This record gives sequence, structure tokens and C-alpha cells, in this order.
Amino acid sequence: MDGERISLRLESEDLEILDEFIESHPEYSNRSNLARVAIREYIETSDGTNPKTRSLGEREVIVKIPKALHKALSKIVDDGFFDSIEEAVIDSIRKEYLNTQEMMDVAHKAQVNNDTVEIIDR
Repeated sequence: MDGERISLRLESEDLEILDEFIESHPEYSNRSNLARVAIREYIETSDGTNPKTRSLGEREVIVKIPKALHKALSKIVDDGFFDSIEEAVIDSIRKEYLNTQEMMDVAHKAQVNNDTVEIIDR
């Protein structure tokens, strides 16, 4: 591996914990490998760029979809049918799970609560 070398001093107790962890997690080949992965993960988590570890908003979910479906969704986004895969997924969910009467009920409840809702028939 090319790269600069750094030095890290750890207490013997920390080294013991580190070695035990590496021994029970074969995906990390050695201390350096674990340190590189851990440092990168820490930075990505701290700045919120890692989608696996960033905290989700109240109405956010992470959905893992099959490769072929992702490819198909990417194609319809590239073709201009949607602005993003997220938009395509939301549209699909709306069509599958919310019939017109349910949408009207949601809109009515929103009006009662003084929320803003606009129903657009597609």
C-alpha cells in the first residue's frame, strides 16, 4: 500500500482490546487496516456524509433495493421522468398504498389541523 506512515501510541490495555477485536473480526486484516477504516468512518460520521451512520430525520428511512431495480430507477431518472430516485420511490409508494379516498381523508384532516396540503392527480 502506498501512502504516508503515521505513528500512534496506545496503552497496552488499548492494544489488547484492539487485537481481540481484530481476532474476532476477520474483515480487518491488521491494526493498520482497522485504523484506516475506523478513521474514515469516524470522519464521515462526524460530518454527516456517511448514509449508513448519519442520523435520520423524523420521516426518513433507508431502503436497500435490488441492483436491477436500482438500475431501472436510475434509467427513468436519467430519461427525465423523475428528478431523483427518491422522487420515483415516493411516487410509487403513493400509487400503491394511497387510494383517492385515503388521500382525500388526509387532505381533510390536514385542513382541519391548518396544515398545507395540495393533491395533484397524476
